[in-house]
Amino acid sequence: MKRKYGVLIVVIAIAVIVFLLWNGGKSNSVDHATQLTPSVQKIRVAATKPTLMTFEDTVTFVGNLEAEEKASVASKVGDVTILSVNVDVGDEVKMGDILVEMDDSLNRRQIEEARAAVARAEAAIAQARSRLATVEKDYKRYKQLYEEQVISRQQFDQTEGQYEVEKAGLDLAQRELKQAQARLEQLLIVKNYHKVAAPVSGIIAERLVDPGDTVKSGDVLLVISRQDNVKVKGTITEANYPKVKLGQNVYIKVDAFPEQDFTGKVNRISPTLDPITRTGEVEVRIASQGLLKPGMFARVEIVVGSHEALAVPREAVRQLAGTGEWYCFVVSDNVAQQRPIKRGAEQGNWIEITEGIGESDLVITTVVRQLSDGVPVEVATQ
Repeated sequence: MKRKYGVLIVVIAIAVIVFLLWNGGKSNSVDHATQLTPSVQKIRVAATKPTLMTFEDTVTFVGNLEAEEKASVASKVGDVTILSVNVDVGDEVKMGDILVEMDDSLNRRQIEEARAAVARAEAAIAQARSRLATVEKDYKRYKQLYEEQVISRQQFDQTEGQYEVEKAGLDLAQRELKQAQARLEQLLIVKNYHKVAAPVSGIIAERLVDPGDTVKSGDVLLVISRQDNVKVKGTITEANYPKVKLGQNVYIKVDAFPEQDFTGKVNRISPTLDPITRTGEVEVRIASQGLLKPGMFARVEIVVGSHEALAVPREAVRQLAGTGEWYCFVVSDNVAQQRPIKRGAEQGNWIEITEGIGESDLVITTVVRQLSDGVPVEVATQ
């Protein structure tokens, strides 16, 4: 009887051990499974509704900055040698400044000869007047004698002929004096051309001669650029041509000053279109502010009107890598939904949305790596 009780106790003990081992293993597996199940956490984001804004309608083109005016300073005398060049590229000059000096030795000799010719002509006039005065007395006397029939017609004719010759001689001497004086005046003007003065104020843009060079009449010596204002020329399409008017405001971006905006006006519009490209040329003028220089690359926006449209902050707009497609994330049932969009104009930190977003949509502006289509989100701020 005791043996039966002992066996029963052993069996019960084994059953208890097996039960405990079974429950313990099951509990551990449940705990382990619980650990493997990921917890779903919501991403806290900031979101906003699209804003109705007024955007400027613009027509754009690109081009290079040019000087408002350029003056080519050319030589007015030929076969002369440059003695000195008083300026270099980049120098600022004022109207009347002497820029280039040329050898005027030949001109000085010509002036001396012309003055001598004037003196000879003046002497010739004095002699002609003296002779004429003498002959005139004889002419008047002989005329009176002829009228009194004291002398013959032949004698009077000889005296009259001599008188006319002396009058013509005086006229010729006077004409020769005028020619000599004109030649002298011309040479004195040419003498001034040997010192080349700046015709306008500006900046020396090009220097084409050096001391010792021999130049001909008409050769360009220097180019002066007026840079108080600069201009940009560009072409616009036939569709945009009617929208552009003289005096419209213009915004200019220059690569050299990426953080700075420049403003100007439409200065000129071509009256005709190119029949091949169907484009017209537009010129805008901008104050240089001492910064803008000819040759800089510029992007031009001409303001031709305005319109109202929905807009979202720039940080809300994203682009699919490797494509030209744009999208936003909107909140839909506490889930981020990727929404394809089409962009329009840009104004400051705002971008016009022409398609894909409505007024009631809640657009996510938070930029986080974990954000993707279908991810649960919690809007923290609006």
